[in-house]
Amino acid sequence: MPEGDPRNPFQSEEDAFRILVMIIAVAVVVIATAVLISTTLGAILGVIAVAVGLWRAGRWLAEMLGAPDDQDPRP
Repeated sequence: MPEGDPRNPFQSEEDAFRILVMIIAVAVVVIATAVLISTTLGAILGVIAVAVGLWRAGRWLAEMLGAPDDQDPRP
């Protein structure tokens, strides 16, 4: 894959499995924090994890869609 081309994380089973493992690991940390330390802290960590996930997904989507070409002549 040439450098600069966007990479689809779901193109290979290995990448999809890596994402699944990261989601499970974050869920375990959030649940363990909520049960063992504080429900409020667990909720805060959960909100932070979701925000980071949405931010990364938004950046990936922006890269995949890209900016419109400046050379595209429009009437």
